[in-house]
Amino acid sequence: MKRRDFINFAATTALFALSPFSISAKTSSKILILIELQGANDGLNTVIPTKDNGYYKLRPNIAIPKKDILGIDTNYGLHFSLKGLADLCGTGDCSIIQNLGYPNPILSHFRSIELWERGGDGKQNGREGWLNATLEALADKSTLDAKAMNLDNVGTVFAGGTDGYLGPNAIGYRPVEAESRDTTVPLPNNIEMGLLGNLQKMRVENEIKIARLQAKISKTKSSVFVGRGELGKQLSKVCQLIMAGVEIPVFKVSIGSFDTHIEQFWKHRTLLRDLDKSISDTVRTLKEIGVWNDTIIMTYSEFGRRAKENGSRGTDHGMAAPHFVLGGKISGAVYGEENVLSSVADSNLRFSIDYRSLYNKILSKHFGFQDNQFATYKNQTLNGLFSA
Repeated sequence: MKRRDFINFAATTALFALSPFSISAKTSSKILILIELQGANDGLNTVIPTKDNGYYKLRPNIAIPKKDILGIDTNYGLHFSLKGLADLCGTGDCSIIQNLGYPNPILSHFRSIELWERGGDGKQNGREGWLNATLEALADKSTLDAKAMNLDNVGTVFAGGTDGYLGPNAIGYRPVEAESRDTTVPLPNNIEMGLLGNLQKMRVENEIKIARLQAKISKTKSSVFVGRGELGKQLSKVCQLIMAGVEIPVFKVSIGSFDTHIEQFWKHRTLLRDLDKSISDTVRTLKEIGVWNDTIIMTYSEFGRRAKENGSRGTDHGMAAPHFVLGGKISGAVYGEENVLSSVADSNLRFSIDYRSLYNKILSKHFGFQDNQFATYKNQTLNGLFSA
């Protein structure tokens, strides 16, 4: 669907109210905020195919009633908890990429998220985080306070990074412990440490970076509180760092668990409410700070969930799923198939867009690295994602 049709279809967005806090500084770098939907979000109850009655046949107990769906274009609507995101779709600030996935899907939480975070395909995988090479190149070109920072307790998206990759303890923040992705793969015991759980091995260079970062924060008299729940707390820290003028290109936060095998309806509603409020408030804040045109917010998850509900009023591990991409330079639309259920096989949504083609767009269009490791992954469906 064309961007102008996407915007015209949505309801008029209310004007954002002025924030009660003052703005002391702003960063000059491109910013990417990654939001991990831990546990595998159910995309079919998030972005709903409103024209396909097969949706209700597959989900007689957990389907979202038609009267409660928030229409965003002629083919799709959003879960009723996503009013803020629906409004952002209406203003053209939010895009939806349908049926993201990869070949040879793996339905283990731990193994699949590792592929997403390193750029693998089910048979092969990278040795480091998919952003690391770009972040190293950015650090060579400019002075950064850090290359990246995770505000949750799972920083594996930056696997292999050493100098300049910071964890929440660098600013004295301790996130709530996340749920394990697999019962056989426990979380590390030293999650309170910064620098990706390895602060005790931190080099002098990182000590200097942390001292400089903390000095910038201490000069900022303003504070900001956005969103709901743990995700809101993490994004509040991100906004505060950006307000302080901290130069960090990539922030990573998370919300979970979306592993909704049993009685999905109410748990999913609560998670999506937290996601919606946290993203909406963050967008408003970044617009007021003046960095929205230089910012991308992207959700990701290890996989989706099956199209057909299970016998426990929930959903089991599936394959492809939609994800949100927001930003001031994003051309808001739904990218992908007009009927997502046309690709269902054995109750699974098959992927039609390789997630690495989205990574290529982020690295080439947002950060300006045309010659990145995913440059060979191209999908014409995404050609209009970034405005000229």
